[in-house]
Amino acid sequence: MSDVLIRDVPDDVLAVIDHRAAGLGLSRSEYLRRQLSQEAGRSEVTVTVADLERFSDLARDLEDPEVMDQAWS
Repeated sequence: MSDVLIRDVPDDVLAVIDHRAAGLGLSRSEYLRRQLSQEAGRSEVTVTVADLERFSDLARDLEDPEVMDQAWS
């Protein structure tokens, strides 16, 4: 496994990282390793204006009380 060295990380950023790591009972290294793994596992999804417009159209009737009554009965 390779090592990664990151230079010039501000002290206030390290303090936040250390605080979060301690809150989870982890070392700084383990916390950062998990954060990097999580970031690497994320898919790159691009949301476009067309996607938002389509969602808006699909969700428009959720403001209709009659539609919501039917959904929960």
